[in-house]
Amino acid sequence: MSTEIEKNNIPKDDLFDDVDGDVSLIQEENAETSLDDKKEEDEKLEKEKISPEQEIHFLHTSLLHASMITEKYSFTPKIAITTSGSGINSLSLTKHYKFLFLGGDDGFLRKYNFIKSLKGESPLTIQQKHFVVDGVMNNGYISSYTPNEILQKKSEIKFPSQANQEEYYPVKSKVLGMDVHSECDFSLVGQENGDVLLQGCRYKEGKLYHLFREQDNTGMNNFIKLNKNEDCFYSVGFFDKRLRKYDLNTGNLILNTVIGDSQLSSLEFRPLHGDPISDKSHESDIDMLFEDEDEDNENDDKLEQGDRKIYDDYINKDTLKMNFDENVLLTSQLNGKAFIYDTRINTSPTVNQPVLSLDRLNETPPWSLSACWDYTGNKVFIGRRNASFEIYDIRNPSKPEKTVRLPKKSGEVTCVKTMPNNKQVICGSIDNIRVYDLEQDKFNIIPGHHGGFISNIVIDPTSRFMFTTSGNRGVLNNQNYSTDLTFVYNIDNQ
Repeated sequence: MSTEIEKNNIPKDDLFDDVDGDVSLIQEENAETSLDDKKEEDEKLEKEKISPEQEIHFLHTSLLHASMITEKYSFTPKIAITTSGSGINSLSLTKHYKFLFLGGDDGFLRKYNFIKSLKGESPLTIQQKHFVVDGVMNNGYISSYTPNEILQKKSEIKFPSQANQEEYYPVKSKVLGMDVHSECDFSLVGQENGDVLLQGCRYKEGKLYHLFREQDNTGMNNFIKLNKNEDCFYSVGFFDKRLRKYDLNTGNLILNTVIGDSQLSSLEFRPLHGDPISDKSHESDIDMLFEDEDEDNENDDKLEQGDRKIYDDYINKDTLKMNFDENVLLTSQLNGKAFIYDTRINTSPTVNQPVLSLDRLNETPPWSLSACWDYTGNKVFIGRRNASFEIYDIRNPSKPEKTVRLPKKSGEVTCVKTMPNNKQVICGSIDNIRVYDLEQDKFNIIPGHHGGFISNIVIDPTSRFMFTTSGNRGVLNNQNYSTDLTFVYNIDNQ
């Protein structure tokens, strides 16, 4: 080629002038195209970018998903929180596991740093270790405690007889019902006289901001629950049997209705995605219970493995607490009955009739302290006085589906809680806490508590931790059986 170039006297530099021009144009066009593609790709990535909040929520739902499809669990006690001389009636955990709150019979609301407790920054003393199971080394790392003060008129305040006559000692009430804002901005604390205190628990800790008081309160506010948006809360009185809902922005009373025909011992809102409730014996009363649900879409609400959308709904994206149906609730009573209510259906302005009654059998003695839903929202578990608990399917509620009996020496079942896979049930009785396998019909004792009433069994939203407390929740004042211990268990999937 070089010979032909020289023969035709064509300069080498002029040979590829046109070609170079074309190549440069192509390169410019490709550069513009690549810049546009890169811009579109960057915009797409920006849209698909996961925020830290979304990432945390995805982690929570993934852990819950793994817990729902596991076969069984193992429970290892990690922390034993000692509250000498005080039974624990209520428990609340804030967002990101930062703080754990306990409400006790001594009238104090205790705040613990949960992360530091797990790390063992407050170890148990040698004397304290004698009262807990072997292997538990960590105590609760307490951050602060505030009194549950009963507000008094100025004329009723009694000053001490010491030299300083201006010193004031508050009169305290047992901490019964209690709930805490997810970001720890405020706490709601129930009292024995039926009042509810709204007080600071992060900034200006212990400062009273508002008192919710009703003239018809007859004492012992033993249930308080924030709604999903944390702008309202529900409260229930033990004796007056009234379900109240307050607006936290205005302080106004939104709902005030009587539920039950005996003293209320527990209340729990229904989980999401449950089947529509129906009962052939009461069709006329509850035929249109869920007006916003279509029977054709009934199967769409059923929980299926791998359905990410349904799993994502179980945990609130903002608060990271478990979501629940605010309209449907389950109650247990001291007379042994359990009722299911729908707050959208009122037979009168002040009295709410149950949509389902789960009556005890003739051979079942009265007295029930605990009832809970399973994670599907279709079955109910009720603890009984005769060392047993009953399982009801609300789609066929005429009689228990099954009665599970513990050893007679175990005593009353004071608390029941189901695990996310709906195959294991945690039941707390006087002697121990047991896990019952529904498929194998077998009990196993969970090491930790021994003796005393179990007042709470709480599973965190991801099912990584279980919290158990001992106390009577103010329900059985004549019996003060408490171990004064709160246990935190690590839950492992197997």
